[in-house]
Formats: sequence, C-alpha cells, structure tokens
Amino acid sequence: MLNFEKAKIYGVDKVGSSNPDALIRTDDAVGLNVTVGTTDITSDFDRCYPYCDMQEVTDAAGNVFIKIPKFYAKITPNADGTFKHQISGVRYEGFTTLFVDGEGNELDYILVGKYEGSGSASKVFSKSGATVLVNITCDSFRNGCKANGDGYQQYDFLIDLIIKELWLVEMKTTNSQAIMYGYANGNSAAVATGRTDAVKTPSGSEESNADGKHACKYRGIENLWGNTYTWCDGISFLSEKVYVCTDPKSYAAGKTASPYVYNGNRPTSSGWIKKVAPLNRNPLIQYATEASGGSATTYFCDYADSGGSVLAVGGFWLYAADAGLWSWGGFCTPSSADAFIGGRLCKKPL
Repeated sequence: MLNFEKAKIYGVDKVGSSNPDALIRTDDAVGLNVTVGTTDITSDFDRCYPYCDMQEVTDAAGNVFIKIPKFYAKITPNADGTFKHQISGVRYEGFTTLFVDGEGNELDYILVGKYEGSGSASKVFSKSGATVLVNITCDSFRNGCKANGDGYQQYDFLIDLIIKELWLVEMKTTNSQAIMYGYANGNSAAVATGRTDAVKTPSGSEESNADGKHACKYRGIENLWGNTYTWCDGISFLSEKVYVCTDPKSYAAGKTASPYVYNGNRPTSSGWIKKVAPLNRNPLIQYATEASGGSATTYFCDYADSGGSVLAVGGFWLYAADAGLWSWGGFCTPSSADAFIGGRLCKKPL
C-alpha cells in the first residue's frame, strides 16, 4: 500500500445520535459511498486503507482467516454527547491503536476467523461447510483454539472493538441490521458455515440482506451477528465493573484479578443501548454505559445484557432486532454452555 493512502484519515461524526443514520462522514471519507443491494454491498472504501489491504489467508491446517492490517484510531467526544471516530494508517497526535499484545507492543495485523468456529474442544477450526461448535464454555473454546499452536486464540474484546471501528467509518450507521439483518429473524437453529461463500463483494448476504433468514458477512467475516452468539475473551464483569485484559495468554472467563484491569462501569440492568463511550482508562476501550432509553431503531439499535461475568456478542438465530453488531450478551457465566453460543478462531502474531 502506498504511503499516501495510509496517511489519509477516514472519519465519521455524531456516533451515538438518536437517529442511527444521522452520522456524518469526515476527513477523507467525505464523498465516499456504500450501496446496499439485494445481496451484494458495493463500497468506495474498497480502495481505502485499511480496507484495501484486508485479505483472506489460509493456514497450513486449512483454517481460513481475514487478515486485518494495523490502523490507528481516535475517538473525540462532542458537546452533545456524541463522538467522532477517526482511523488512519499513520499515528497522528491523539491517535492510538488496539493492535497490541499483552506487553503493549504493537502488532502489524490480526487474523480473524472467516467462519464461526467448528471442530471440538480438542481443536477448533475456521472452515467452510462445517457445523458450528456450540454447547461449550468460554474456557473450553479458548483451549480448543490454542490447540492450533502458538498465537492462536479465540475472538476477544480488542478484536470486537477493531471491527466496530471499521464498520462505523465505512457504513456510517450504528444500525448494523439495517444494512444486513443477518440470520436472526425467528429462525429455529444454527446454519453451517460457508453460506456466504458465493457472495461476490466483501460484505453482503446470501439471497437477501433484509429478511433475517440468511447468513451475512462483513469484510469477509461471516456471521459477526446472528446465527450463534460468539464468545468474547479478554473482558469480565463484577456486577457493574468492567475488567479488560490485553494478554491472550492470561485470558480466563470471569477473571477480574491482575492482569485484568478495571476500566469503568456498565449499566446495572439490561436494556436497549443508548450510549457507548470510552471507559476512561484507555481512549479506545468502549462499552455500553447507558442501556435505558434506546430501542431497536434508535441510538445503537441493540441490547446490552447485564447480570453475568462473561461476554458473548452478536445475538443468535432467534433474536430478531436484538442480534446486531452491538448486541453485548453480558449475561453469561464461566459455566455457560448453550446451543446458541459458539465462538471464532483467531490468531495474533507473536
């Protein structure tokens, strides 16, 4: 990628507005467009960094990943309670990155499983045409991912936030299901992986973006919401307190002791998310801070559950409007193992 493209800043303002479609493109994103078709989604961001450098890679065992190159981000609060989000391939003043290891070293990229995890607790895969692995605890799923070798892990909170930044800047909305509903509208069971393989564009759905009966993918990553919940490592809760760990070697479901660090508070009761904000310790670590006053069509258009100590994200096949990118299922415990919760194999370079 040419240096002048990496040096551009792409931004979106008014994130957190009551109208999720009232967001405004800023900086070099001004004038760029995304067109949502019946199944395909065409995007001017295909030529913009980091989107243009995202690529599909396959490891020696046949696991398929989407490689996301490092970018820097900045979140700036507005006087009206909304936020401006900016990303760039260059670390400008005030920008920082979520591409870090447990010691704070920057990572050049991350690998995110293209497909929901399959296989077993002995070894988890990311492959097309497979049955999604469910009925497994967060800790067991993590161990199955680590069985692939050094650097392998399950989906974590930093990865989740990275994908949200990419989405916000490109799609210019906090209503993810208005773009792609996902396999979430009153369905009865999970579908196998690979349902979006025939979709020609990086983002889109099989057969329909709108009916909630078909799998979707964002930037090649299938079913980030809908189908099954995804275990999200590296974050734990103690009542309203939110603890985050950035070292995959130290992840443990529900852990709040060091190296998990208190970052701020979440709502004490479940509800439709009204506000997502940085939690004060790290300028890019965000979570739902208000879960009252929102709805399926306003603010973040998704639901944040409280009451548990472990996080699963994205909702599942039945949830309808409560199964989008900001569906934060904070109701889980370390012993949770359900037919509607799976996970995703990932890898970070050591």
